[in-house]
Formats: sequence, structure tokens, C-alpha cells
Amino acid sequence: MGSVEEDTTTSSLLALEALLKRGQYTRSGQISLLTLDIVEKYVQSNCWKTAGDLITWLQDTAETLRKAAASETASGNLILRLIKIVRDDFTNRHRSRNPGLMSQNSVDSEQGLDFNLEIPELRSDVQNTIYELQSELELSAENIAEEADKHIHSNEVVLTMGKSKTVEAFLKRAAKKAVFEVIVAECAPASNGHELAHSLASSKIQTTLIADTAIFAMMSRVNKVIIGTHSVLANGGLKAIAGIHLVALAAKYYNVPVIVLVPMYKLSPEYPLSTDINKTTNRFVSPDQLLDYSDGDVYSKVCAYNPVFDYVPPNLISLFIFNIGSLAPSYIYRLLHETYPQIKR
Repeated sequence: MGSVEEDTTTSSLLALEALLKRGQYTRSGQISLLTLDIVEKYVQSNCWKTAGDLITWLQDTAETLRKAAASETASGNLILRLIKIVRDDFTNRHRSRNPGLMSQNSVDSEQGLDFNLEIPELRSDVQNTIYELQSELELSAENIAEEADKHIHSNEVVLTMGKSKTVEAFLKRAAKKAVFEVIVAECAPASNGHELAHSLASSKIQTTLIADTAIFAMMSRVNKVIIGTHSVLANGGLKAIAGIHLVALAAKYYNVPVIVLVPMYKLSPEYPLSTDINKTTNRFVSPDQLLDYSDGDVYSKVCAYNPVFDYVPPNLISLFIFNIGSLAPSYIYRLLHETYPQIKR
């Protein structure tokens, strides 16, 4: 019979799994915080005693959440970061108790280690790590916005697409010291760019709303493109809202830099399995935004697809601004190596 703590953790995990399967979430940040909450409950419980126990549970949980929604990587990203931290912390504490291991490098020192040895300090270490990650999640948009003054200057024209809370905070922070214009592409068919345009205009920022078809025509006026993304893939490419590839191509044609604002929890160790990300982890939503089915059988023989994401190759990106600072696309591989455990492919 499972303990009350185990039952609580399991019920919370099942609730998140159901949420992902039904697509009943609006932001990756929301999913990330829920994931950390579940992990915190498990870590505080008596369901595990060793690093091996914890790592196995984390791996199983990551796989469960991945199967629930293949297009949503934030949960898996956070759990993989925790696995690396648990491994590193266990290794460091084990080496401190066994000085003979200090002469070996960090990779070799993990080989042959028994992760089923009990180290009492590990529990509090992991709990502190979870608190730090929760704080990082809550402050990520604010930390990214602190970089705004360095990248947006007076009399510039900035183009963005759709609505991103991180981009919104970034632009509003820049507007405190600079006067500039923002062009917002509406991002049809959801057209949530309308909401961003209204919010920016309400903050006294000169804002122009355009149809997506006008992006190329307007790009010659633009000084820089600033966008958010759903995730940064391991090759430095993006899985971003549908339409962003069009923006990036137009920017490339006019030599306009493309700056991507992204919290660390959106950095994914996954590679695109092909150049057509629709075949891998895209998500499709109801086509009723495209066709008016109230007309009866008019569209009965029309196939309509409404994909959520685009794949944007890394050669179209100029700069990433993470909550830990600005990085070139070429640095992504090293950042992945520092953030996630080595994964055999």
C-alpha cells in the first residue's frame, strides 16, 4: 500500500498528465511551475532514499509527461536539468568522502559510482535546487527585460509577431528610456497580435498592426526583429509560433537581425528529426479558425490544417537573450552540455 505522500504525488502527476493530453494550458511557464511542484512533493516525501531512486523516478516522470504531449518540452527540460544536478551533487559529495577520486576527471568519476548509496545531505541539496528553479521561472521575464536598454534605441523600428509576455515586458522596459516604433504582425488565424498591439499602445508606445501578408513589404523599414519562441532546439533552431519562419526569412533578405527572447526552461536538448518539424512534435488545433463550418456542407470536401508551430533553422537567428544573458547561436551546444546530462542518441 502506497503512502499518503506517494498518493499525493501520483494524483498531482496524473492531473498534469491529463492537462497536457487535453491541451488545457496556455503557457509553457505554467506547465513548468506545475512540474516543479510535483517534483518538490516527491523530493520532500519518504518515497526515495538514494540518488538512484530519485533519478529513476525523474526519468519515468519525464517520459510520462513527454508521451502526454510530445509538442510540450518544458517539463522534460526541467526534469533533465534536475537529473544532471542530482548526478553532479552526488558525485561531488561522494568524491569529498573519497579523496582518491579527486584526481579523476568529472566524466570518469561518475563511471562506476553506486548511485544507490545513501547520502543524507542530498535531499536538502535537491530541495534548494528546486527553490532556485522556481525563482528562476518566476523572474525569467523580468531578467530578460533588464537587457532591453542594450538592444533597443531611440528612433528604431522593431518588428514582432503575435503575443509573447516576454517580448511585451522587454518592449515596455525599453520604452522607459527610448522612443521607438513597434510593428506587430497579427499572427493569423489566432490573431493574438491584436492584443499585444493594444497593450503596447496603451503604454504610449507607437504601434502599428499589420496583416501577416505585409511582413515582407514592411521589413525594409525595420531595424531589428524581436520575437519569443516555444523552444530552442539543440541545433540552435527554433520551434516557434506558426508564421515566424516567414518573418525570419524576410529579415534575412533585408539583413535585419533577429533577436530571440527565451527563458532557460525553453532550451531543449532535442534535435529536429527532420527539416519538417510538422512530422515530429508539432501540434494541430481546430481548423474552425480557418473555415466557417456553420455553412453546412460547403467545406465538407476541404481538408484544413491549422498547425501551431514553425521550424526556424539556426542560420536565420542573430542572437538569443536568455535570463542568464545574451548568447550567440553558436554557443547553444556548449550551453546544452553545461545544462543537461549526456544523452545517448
